[in-house]
Amino acid sequence: MENSIKRYERLDFEDGFDQAKTFKRPNTKAKEGGSLYVENSDLEPMSIIRQDDVEVYLRTVTYDQKISKLMTKFLARLKWLPLYRRFEIWSDSVESFNKIKEANIQRQE
Repeated sequence: MENSIKRYERLDFEDGFDQAKTFKRPNTKAKEGGSLYVENSDLEPMSIIRQDDVEVYLRTVTYDQKISKLMTKFLARLKWLPLYRRFEIWSDSVESFNKIKEANIQRQE
């Protein structure tokens, strides 16, 4: 619980992401070959999201999917229930109707 509170406090501030300026991406075709992208590997990331934040998110999402998997399957089957074996149900109802009709005809004779 304490880790969740610390994570919330660390991530809860206005980052101004929607006011960020967009820059043109560099062209990757260089005259002498190679890439024009900056490949400086010692730069600090520009994000406050850490690896454990991603792990917690993935753990939460996979757990939610795991516990809702049976319900999702049930709802998918329930959706098509009116169409399941509809021809057999129709033929059984026609057959029972014909039996009732024949019984009524025999009673009238």
